Amino acid sequence: MNKRVIFETGWKSFFAQNQLCTFDDFFDYNRGQAVNQNSKRNVTVFELVENDPKKTFFMKRFIHPHFKDMLSAFCHFGKPCSQAEVEWRNANILLGHGIETYHPVCYGVKSCFGFEQRSFFITEQIKGRCLLDYLTESWADLEKVRREKLVLQLGKYFQHIHSARISLPDSYIWHIYMVKTTNNMDEFEFAMIDLHRMQIRTCSNRQAAKDLGGFLFSLPEGFMDETLRALFMDSYLENQRIKNTNTFRKQVERWKRKISNRRKRQIVQI
Repeated sequence: MNKRVIFETGWKSFFAQNQLCTFDDFFDYNRGQAVNQNSKRNVTVFELVENDPKKTFFMKRFIHPHFKDMLSAFCHFGKPCSQAEVEWRNANILLGHGIETYHPVCYGVKSCFGFEQRSFFITEQIKGRCLLDYLTESWADLEKVRREKLVLQLGKYFQHIHSARISLPDSYIWHIYMVKTTNNMDEFEFAMIDLHRMQIRTCSNRQAAKDLGGFLFSLPEGFMDETLRALFMDSYLENQRIKNTNTFRKQVERWKRKISNRRKRQIVQI
């Protein structure tokens, strides 16, 4: 049985001050609040103190990893990778391309003969708001020009992701955070969470259309009418190397309908 914990620079001593050093220290940690859980994984939010200020972290624990996920990780990275290491790698890849996401702190894995038994992944709390929450509370009060600016910058955000040959199949609006509004009140910046199914060195037109279809499927009622949706797609397609943009737009709509037919979503009015 092999257990190890890998820390990002500067974090090992911080956690040691809070008596968190070994794999078991982290995996058995029972403080904090569970925010998402099922039979295979759970997510806990917790706080630790360094001198005076508190720091907030999210820990995702993988309890019973699927064999297909372990196989996918091996095919993706060319070596055995725990589910926690997959998310750790994916987050660092996004950040390396200047695409905001949660910032990794550490990950740990318990393995037997090279096969993952359990693992965990810890990130700092994103300093921002879920885009869905922001729209629910603020959309009705936004002026037309600011609505258009937000939609245009969402298009550019997805363009940045796909231009880096990255695909994010879980690009649903509840996975997108507004991480910064600059001093220019017309500027928005975004971050993506839930990187478990992220793919690199990919993003064919088909996969890009699927990502966008999933995003459009997840939008709340009352956001992005036909005019704004066209603006979103225009922004995304600007300077893209897509020969037939009309065909691509139809692909996006087909994927949206296909996802709608097989998934239910909570209807949110804004």
